[in-house]
Amino acid sequence: MALATFVKISGVNNLSDARYCAGMEVNQLGFNIEPDHPNYISPEDFKELADWVSGVEFVGEIEKSTDMDLLIANYSLDAIEIQHQAQLERAIGTGLKVIFKSSNKELLDELNGHTSIDYYIYEGSAEGQKNAQLLVTEGFDSENIKEYVTNHGLKGIAMQGGNEIRPGFNHFDELADILEALDVDEFA
Repeated sequence: MALATFVKISGVNNLSDARYCAGMEVNQLGFNIEPDHPNYISPEDFKELADWVSGVEFVGEIEKSTDMDLLIANYSLDAIEIQHQAQLERAIGTGLKVIFKSSNKELLDELNGHTSIDYYIYEGSAEGQKNAQLLVTEGFDSENIKEYVTNHGLKGIAMQGGNEIRPGFNHFDELADILEALDVDEFA
């Protein structure tokens, strides 16, 4: 199975999400690596999850911290996601791909074209957006995703992982419906 657009899943904190999304061939799985965040995943839990999946890139999600070297030291990451300009130089210094996430369209427009940022995540819909380096988090569902991806010149979409109800049991309905609608075999 391959997906018709780039997909990043944020806030992964359990094996069910990680394995399901990797099996659906999403591009990236994001893990919050700030210890004071409610969705924090420890280096030990991250390693355990990462050992069970393949074919995806791992993203360390950082909302506030500017001390990235200390945070990423115990994680095997491909990219780092930040949310503030004050974090940018430190993120670039890690040598990892840099993803910039914001709900501020003007800020993303200002940063657009920054050569050290791999892509941007806009916490909003694609309306009025035409940026081949942009993922959006809103405005799509399983019914309109084909049209949405086709009509907007975007890099792709970003969605949120969920919490397990109990170990090995998760509720994937909306996420699964959208990923299945993006299956290239079904997309035509």
